Amino acid sequence: MKMSYKIIISLTVILILGLSGLFTYEYYINQNQTSQNQEEAENTQDNVITSEFKSEKNSIVPFTSMTESNGSLYITKSLSSSANLENANVIPIESDFFTIVGDDVYYITNGSDEFAPELRRCGLDGNNDISISEFVSPLGSPVVIGDYIYSAYYTEADEGLNNGIYKININSGETEKAIEGEYFIYGYDNDKIYYTSNSENRGSGTILHRMNFDGTDKTEVLNFNVRTDSIVVYDKYIFFSAYDDISHCYKIYRSPKSGKGNIDAYSFECFSNVFDVIDERLYYQANSAVYSSEINGDNEIKIADIDEKSDSAYGFKKFDNKIYFYEKSNQGDILYQTNIETSEKLNISK
Repeated sequence: MKMSYKIIISLTVILILGLSGLFTYEYYINQNQTSQNQEEAENTQDNVITSEFKSEKNSIVPFTSMTESNGSLYITKSLSSSANLENANVIPIESDFFTIVGDDVYYITNGSDEFAPELRRCGLDGNNDISISEFVSPLGSPVVIGDYIYSAYYTEADEGLNNGIYKININSGETEKAIEGEYFIYGYDNDKIYYTSNSENRGSGTILHRMNFDGTDKTEVLNFNVRTDSIVVYDKYIFFSAYDDISHCYKIYRSPKSGKGNIDAYSFECFSNVFDVIDERLYYQANSAVYSSEINGDNEIKIADIDEKSDSAYGFKKFDNKIYFYEKSNQGDILYQTNIETSEKLNISK
């Protein structure tokens, strides 16, 4: 009888241990499966977010007087009269305002008293030249984003009924007003347009806003007590120049493009009010020379002296180890090429 009790107790213990092990195993499997499912879900979600993020982002291609595409520098006939210009491809069109998308050149004619400025398209060799649309006068630099050219238009004619930001389909030439209002465009990023409003009384200060490409979510991002028209939107910042009454010269400032944070002034000063930001560096004129520094103001280097007959330098463009810029003088605007490593400077407008 005692032996039977012992056997029953032993079997009961074995059964309990077995069930415990089974429950532990099932719990482990379920937890592992849940963790695996969560990880797969997170990976799937990350992939979806990444996919959506990439699909919403389009490269921003500005119109300019000199541009780089597929590792080559391109200019137009109006800039190609000099044999000094090295490694540049000449596009046989009469325009100082163009851009390249793929193998197509989009350019704006200068217009005249008889003909309005026009948007045209041709190949890199100048062939297949066709009209896209009569181009509305740009306020601020127009850009290509995806399949559209965005440009602002402002006039006091017709009581301003045509004022707004337009988008032009680069394939069909169809033009539509994307945003109603009076704007001057200063910059773009993948999500926002940065602008000032002509209808707003700016007085002696500068108020910069940003909004979505459909005109929604308008937000003030800069309010500065000195008026300036020299504004560059780059990376996380808004760079701008303004005249300082104390030092009696222009200074460069930097402000977060979110509109939240301090406005920082750079230590260097006394330059023209025109500057640019290229490849994480500032390019500007200080006194009678062109300089460059990192965007935090460090590692300032001298690029080249400007001609004693020139008033200012502007229109900076970097390609390989060379910097291109214009000098404004009584003789007209002169284009120069300067080797960053050797400081050799060439007049390429002769």
